[in-house]
Amino acid sequence: MEDRAEAAVGEHVELEYELTREDMRQALKARAKASGRARRMRGFALVGVAAFVGASAVPLAKGEGPDTRSWVIAGLLVVLLFVLQPWLLARQFHRIASRNGACRSRVDDSGVTVSNTGGSSRLNWTAAPHYAETADTFVLLSGDENVSCLTVLPKRGVRAPEDVDAFRTLLDRHIRRL
Repeated sequence: MEDRAEAAVGEHVELEYELTREDMRQALKARAKASGRARRMRGFALVGVAAFVGASAVPLAKGEGPDTRSWVIAGLLVVLLFVLQPWLLARQFHRIASRNGACRSRVDDSGVTVSNTGGSSRLNWTAAPHYAETADTFVLLSGDENVSCLTVLPKRGVRAPEDVDAFRTLLDRHIRRL
C-alpha cells in the first residue's frame, strides 16, 4: 500500500464525487478557523453573548429576580450564530455547488483541475497555498486574510483508499497544512 501511495504522488490523484452539505459544512468550518474575519466575528459574537449574560447576572447579584429577557436573547444569539448560521451557509453553498452535478478533479505536481458540467477550472499551487484536512475532505484555501476562495475535495472521491495518503503527500509537498 505504501508503494502505491508513493507511486501515485509522482503521477497524479484523480477524484470523482458529488459535493454534499456535510462536505460544505466541514469545508466552511475549516475556512472559518483559517480566516481572520471569521475569528473576529466569533469574538464579537462571544462578547455579545457575554454582555447579555452579564446584564442578567447583575440583578441576580443584587438579590433580584433574573432578567429572563437577557437570558432568552443570549440563548437565541448562541443558536443563531453557532448552530443555525453555519447550517444555513453550508446549505446555500451546497445548493450553488451542486447545480453543475458530479465533479472530476485531478491533482498533480502543477496544481488542481476541477471539471463538471458547468466547465472546468485550474488552480496552480500559488492560488491555493494552504489546505486543511477534515474527517471527510481536503479543503484548499486561498492565501488572503479572509480566505475568500476554497476548493473542496472529498476523500471518498479517490479511486482507491491508498490514494488518500498519496493525495495528502502531494499536498504536503506543494502547500502548507493549516
